[in-house]
Amino acid sequence: MIQVKNVKHDRKHFSLSIPELALGRGITILVGKNGSGKSTLLQLIATALKPHRGTIQYGGKTIDDALPFIRKNIGFLPTGIELYEEMRVKRFLRYMSELKGVVNEDAVERSLVGLHLQDVKGAKIKTLSQGMKQRVGIAQAILDCPPILLLDEPLNYLDSRERKNVVSLLTRYAQSRLVLIATHELNEWEDMADEVIWLQEGKVLFKGPINLWKTHLPLRVYKGQVPLSKIKDLDQERIIHMKRGHDHYLIKYIDETKPFEHFKEAEVTIEDAYFIRKKSRDQGTITPHHLIF
Repeated sequence: MIQVKNVKHDRKHFSLSIPELALGRGITILVGKNGSGKSTLLQLIATALKPHRGTIQYGGKTIDDALPFIRKNIGFLPTGIELYEEMRVKRFLRYMSELKGVVNEDAVERSLVGLHLQDVKGAKIKTLSQGMKQRVGIAQAILDCPPILLLDEPLNYLDSRERKNVVSLLTRYAQSRLVLIATHELNEWEDMADEVIWLQEGKVLFKGPINLWKTHLPLRVYKGQVPLSKIKDLDQERIIHMKRGHDHYLIKYIDETKPFEHFKEAEVTIEDAYFIRKKSRDQGTITPHHLIF
């Protein structure tokens, strides 16, 4: 269990301010627009940054009294991770294992297999594609199965096959561990995430389970077909998905009521709920009850 208490950290363009936040086992996705504080929060929890005020406790321990122990129990993938380009993949993972104070050959092999890197384990990192480099970054984070895993946009640069593999791997991993993921790829975590944290301008606006994230919303989601000639009559900012057919568009639309009588109410996804909450907050129509649980 991680406890964030009265943490404040000032950056150039915003200030991260979190009075209280508790994180536990399972997958928690961290959502919010660019610059909302997602990466800063991950860096603080990873001990890459020290909060200007407040404390972060890891099972009751803090960085002031147990920094080496805490770092040994954290796996971290920062955004834009810098890898040692001249190193070969397996040697790099062994090196990262050494930095944690132990060389576990089995753990290195498991990371290679889990991220589909066996065929390139002897290749220099500089020769890899961006997607393969991203998988190397994830592999170093899960080395030795740390109980706390912090990932900043782990699905970046991955093709659809590798995205599915990473999501599946992390879902299994999180059954007995804490996994916190900053992501814009909300649909990828639709059936896998346990909780959501919504950050906006350095503040937590929502923290709670997925089922609550998708309910108590001020707008509903509708879907249906719209003739090509009628699409211009709709508020384009309320269209959250559109697919063109022969003589119509199939759309998903957010509003208080149906845009057309034949439209049906749709099941709300994680991404739908984010669009609704963000739009409602921007327009000042969302109430505190809708924000945080």
